[in-house]
Amino acid sequence: MLAIIKNTFREALAKKIFIGYYIFYGIVVLVMLFAVNLDAVEGVMSFADVQKTIISVESGFVTLAFPLILFFALISASSFITSMVDKGTIDLLISKPVSRFKILTAKYIGSTLFVAASIVFLIGSIWLILSLKSGYWNAGFLFTIVSLTFAFAVMYSISIFIGLTTQSSIISILVNFFLIFVFCPVLSAREQLIFTFVKNDGVKFIFNFFYYILPKPGEIKDVTIALIANENVPLWKGVVNELGMMGPTWMSVFTSFLFCAVLYSYSVYYFAKKDY
Repeated sequence: MLAIIKNTFREALAKKIFIGYYIFYGIVVLVMLFAVNLDAVEGVMSFADVQKTIISVESGFVTLAFPLILFFALISASSFITSMVDKGTIDLLISKPVSRFKILTAKYIGSTLFVAASIVFLIGSIWLILSLKSGYWNAGFLFTIVSLTFAFAVMYSISIFIGLTTQSSIISILVNFFLIFVFCPVLSAREQLIFTFVKNDGVKFIFNFFYYILPKPGEIKDVTIALIANENVPLWKGVVNELGMMGPTWMSVFTSFLFCAVLYSYSVYYFAKKDY
C-alpha cells in the first residue's frame, strides 16, 4: 500500500499538480501577508478588539475560500482514479499480490494526503501571518485543516465512484461542482427557499430525504466557522439564528461521514468485482 501511496505523489509531481498547488497557494499567502495590515492599529485597539478582528478575517476567509479550495482540490485529484484504471496501468496493479481493496484504499489515502499537505501549507501559513501580526493565536482556525481535508475525503468518494464506473474525470468534476455550488446549498436552505412556497408533504419529504443522505460541505464549513469563533456546536439540534436559519451541528459531519463510508464501500465492492 505504501508503494501505491508514494506513486500517487509521484504522479502528482509528474503532472505538475503538486507544483501548481503551491504556486497558487503561495500567491494567496502573499496576498494575505500584504493585504492584512494590523500594524496601523497597534496600540490603538484593545486586545479584545484585535481578537474580534482576527476572528472576522479568519471566518471571512473560510466563508469565501472553503468551497473554492475544496473544488480546486477535487479537480486536481480527479484524474488519479481514471488514470489508475487505464489499460496497462490497471493490468500491472492487479497482477501484483495485493488485494484490490488495498489498491483502491492506498490510492484514496494517497490522494487525501496529497491534498492535506497543500491545505496544511495554506492554512498554516495564513494562521502564522495573522497570529504574528496580531499577537492573537487563534487555534480554532487550524481546525480548517481538518475540516477541509475531511470535506475533500467525503466528496472524493464521489469522484472515486464515478471514476471507476465511467472512467471519466470530467463527469466527476461536473457532479461535484453541481453538488458543492448548487444542489447541496439549495437543500441546506430548503426551509427558506423551497418550503416557503411548497406546502406538499410529499415534496418536502423528497427534499428532506436528499438533504439527509447527501454530503453537506456547506454545513461542514459552518461548523468550522463556529469553531473559529469559539462558539459551541450542538450535537444534533441546531439553534435558529437571526436570519431564521438553523445553525451548524455535528449531525452534518456524521451524516457526511456515513455517506462517504457507504459510497466508498460500494466502490470497493464494484472494483473488486470488475473484470479488467
